[in-house]
Amino acid sequence: MDGDDGLPSTRWQYQLTQVEFLSERESQVFSLLGAGLSNRAIASRLRVTERTVKAHVANILAKLKVESRLQVGLVAQAHLLMYEGTVPNRPDVIDN
Repeated sequence: MDGDDGLPSTRWQYQLTQVEFLSERESQVFSLLGAGLSNRAIASRLRVTERTVKAHVANILAKLKVESRLQVGLVAQAHLLMYEGTVPNRPDVIDN
């Protein structure tokens, strides 16, 4: 849901402030969850096991204090909308 200013509502305000505390790898997984990738697809993209991805997802859920990967995806989308273009482009995610 958007606020009157066109930005994501304050529903995810706390979670958005916690994104900066994700590790580099958790940030990569966070972005890929926001893009809708499955654990299997994330594992393939990052060249790790699905078990490793599950561990990263669990850490992200705990750090952002959300209950599901769907909520992580919503926070990721809000983060993308709010901060896209404000940080120099860097190769955070390995792309095959």
